[in-house]
Amino acid sequence: MQPSEAGVDNSTVVREIPLGESVDLQHLKDVFRQRGIRSDDDALTLIDFRGSRTFDVVALLWVLAMMGTRITSDRLTRFRLPVVSAALDLLRRDRFFEAACQVAQAPLPMLLHLEDVKRVNDHGPAAAGTWTSGDPSDQIVQHLRKKRVFGLSLYRLDNADARTAMMREELGRWSDPLALALFSQHLKGTAEWDVARVVVHEILANVQEHPNASTAVVASDMVLPRHDVPRAALTIAVWDDGDSIVETLRRGLVGRGDVRVAAAPATDTFRIRREGTNAPVADELRTSDWTPDVASDDRDLLMASLLPGISSKADDGGARSRDRLLGCGLYFLYHHVIDVFQGSLDIYVGAIRLTVEAEQEPDSSAQYLVTIREGLGIPKIRGNLVVARLPTHG
Repeated sequence: MQPSEAGVDNSTVVREIPLGESVDLQHLKDVFRQRGIRSDDDALTLIDFRGSRTFDVVALLWVLAMMGTRITSDRLTRFRLPVVSAALDLLRRDRFFEAACQVAQAPLPMLLHLEDVKRVNDHGPAAAGTWTSGDPSDQIVQHLRKKRVFGLSLYRLDNADARTAMMREELGRWSDPLALALFSQHLKGTAEWDVARVVVHEILANVQEHPNASTAVVASDMVLPRHDVPRAALTIAVWDDGDSIVETLRRGLVGRGDVRVAAAPATDTFRIRREGTNAPVADELRTSDWTPDVASDDRDLLMASLLPGISSKADDGGARSRDRLLGCGLYFLYHHVIDVFQGSLDIYVGAIRLTVEAEQEPDSSAQYLVTIREGLGIPKIRGNLVVARLPTHG
């Protein structure tokens, strides 16, 4: 729960974070790092959107995740609204404020700078908008944003029925006939049904395995190629506030001594590249039959979560023979994102970011490149953030 404004006295230190005109994830993290902002900072953190005009939905999701981290220790986060009305309409259209209220379990006025409370109340509903171009695909993308196929979707995960309802609703959204037509024309893969059937399904199935998750936010958007767009893609991201993948696997290791519950059905080869605050280390090759142990660090555990047959679920004595697919969710996910759609997968846990993509080094014997970044001055986030990026073409 966000602390009340009445609980903030005049001596409260305020850290302002101006985000600039274009709010994307890399810019957001650069600003936090340059200003030395930490998720455990006692100062009131003021996220300043006043100069912002455009927003990457994954950056908005990351802000929510960081806010969720701060809320668990009663640390304050507030927002300044964009000056440009069209930008404020974008945040409202994508339901950012609705999501922030759900994460904070607090009404919107408690999340805004005092000067903005009256303005957001006076600001009417977002305009329906007009087509920005005559291109049919652009028009379909805008129509799907209006229908809320793209944007932020909010879910309370109070019980098994709520989790099932989340899966059913999301699979329905991603099976929209217009969305399928758009995917068929513009994704680099040709299996448009696999966006829902595999990518969305496996990301959400992963959320359902995280203990103590009470909230999930699904963020998505589709950007078509233009001369001024360096990374056009369909982006699908999910954040949940449950126990992290690393924490869950760690408990399995401590409790059972082993988290490999099934033999790997296939052998993939990865080149592991580590980046962070420690001294540089040489890249290493690792295959999918590698198994972590109790001495494995958090980065290795996060990497292990990709591997088929790795699971925090206890072996009940017959799982190894009965369920050869146990622990294969992220395995299916990265295979489809990379092999089918030629994209990339990011997983954020705490202050660790793991990226898996196709290996591009011609002299490498690996199929995939896994880059693991930790530290680098980036604030920790609560829970798990999984981002699939599927490139689009003209």
